[in-house]
Amino acid sequence: MLKVRLIPVLLLKDGYLVKSNLFKDYQSTGNPIEEVERFNQWEVDELIYLNISSKKKEFTFRGDSNIDRKISYIELIKLINKNCFMPLTWGGGIRSLGEIEEILMSGADKVSLNTMVIEDTNAIKEAIKRFGSQVIVASADVKKIDNNYIVFSNNGKKNTKLNIEDWIKKVNDLNVGEVLIQSIDRDGSGKGYDIELLKKIKKISKSKIIFLGGVGKYEDFIDAVKNGANGLAAANIWHYKELVDLNVKKILKKNNINVR
Repeated sequence: MLKVRLIPVLLLKDGYLVKSNLFKDYQSTGNPIEEVERFNQWEVDELIYLNISSKKKEFTFRGDSNIDRKISYIELIKLINKNCFMPLTWGGGIRSLGEIEEILMSGADKVSLNTMVIEDTNAIKEAIKRFGSQVIVASADVKKIDNNYIVFSNNGKKNTKLNIEDWIKKVNDLNVGEVLIQSIDRDGSGKGYDIELLKKIKKISKSKIIFLGGVGKYEDFIDAVKNGANGLAAANIWHYKELVDLNVKKILKKNNINVR
């Protein structure tokens, strides 16, 4: 039986880590390098960075010297990789096979692709052929509209008019390693995962499922596992609770859930 993974998601906006609420309200939480060092001390299984910056390629970064400087996202990945002792996934603003290759060569273990799944499946197929399906994570931001779950792209701003069932079928044909599904409605809410959405995905997805959006208490992780999630992703909870990794793994084991 596969072990369930505990995965913090770090949102990077214009050089700073942020907390998010409904994909529109952001609050700075600190330095992206220092956060990696903190997670190295915790028992998390993987780390996902999602770049939601207004300028995807370059932003202002404040390093050890406490002086602001311009830095490319590739330079930042290399800095993060130096301090990251767990598998690292990078996503956000990726639009080409060349960018996928550059990100992987800079130290990321996987790439999370959102808009490309809709707009350039040929590049994804070529990436899978070249690097393997295990490095490709297909990502969808999902919003419930008139009782249908609709996929959005461009950081939740663009309605693709594609419902989640059709999106999953499209991804099944691509044969990606994993899917990362985030509920826009639950983002930052603390109301728990959208289990109805997870059940719909589980019924038809051929890929492992990383689920994100809404965690407010440790029991939310149990609900996700029982309904088919392979990766338990969360963002904001890591910023306002201590020892999340230890407490979550303790409660999962207590409920006979196979965790790393």
